[in-house]
Amino acid sequence: MKGEVRSLRTSPFTFSLYYLAYLRKVSDITIYRLSERALTLAWPREISLATNQQVLFVDQLIQQEPFRGWIENVPSYHTLTVYYDPVLIEIDLREYLLTLATRKPPVGKSIGRTIEVPVYYDVSRTPDLAEAAAALQLSVSELVKRHSEQTYHVFMLGFMPGFPYLGLLPDELVLPRKKTPALKVPAGTVAIAGKQTGIYPFDSPGGWWGIGWTPVKLFDQGTSLLAPGDEVKFIPQWA
Repeated sequence: MKGEVRSLRTSPFTFSLYYLAYLRKVSDITIYRLSERALTLAWPREISLATNQQVLFVDQLIQQEPFRGWIENVPSYHTLTVYYDPVLIEIDLREYLLTLATRKPPVGKSIGRTIEVPVYYDVSRTPDLAEAAAALQLSVSELVKRHSEQTYHVFMLGFMPGFPYLGLLPDELVLPRKKTPALKVPAGTVAIAGKQTGIYPFDSPGGWWGIGWTPVKLFDQGTSLLAPGDEVKFIPQWA
């Protein structure tokens, strides 16, 4: 057994993977192979507006001038995965992506759109509202005021088609996820958890605190209303 472990650790294949990974790190940016058809650029693991803006800037650069063989990009909080056809690639893709990743986005220039979303902050529609306010030691009206006076950045889409991860919430609205997730969160529910807020596009189980509801469709006929880089403003509605 010891001999097998030793041979595994010193195999040329294992050493090559480690060596290549080491060489493909520039500053605080790492690049690694996700599959034969995908490379991932990774910045420091954090929920940061500055980091996400860098991710989305590189995403935009590639989309504006796609290289031969490019298929699509999938951005997240701190990573950008680039899918491609290896048969068509004509460049050293790792070095090309690292070069793009070191470029800085223009200061003060927004990547996306600003979208207003009407929200009904109504205890009858979202029973978590009163409980969340109590947990935060705020009145319902104060919670609504503080949640709706912010403008939120769309960091990424995930969990289900069209679900936007928005942030960042002010510290006074930060709550951990619910200890017992709900079996059904209605479509259109505006919810909070941690430093994030989001909107459920479809009926779904969920552990976030539902504090509002919107009639806006976030995903329709294969198209998402929001995209990473957009800014969202919640507009309180009264029945």
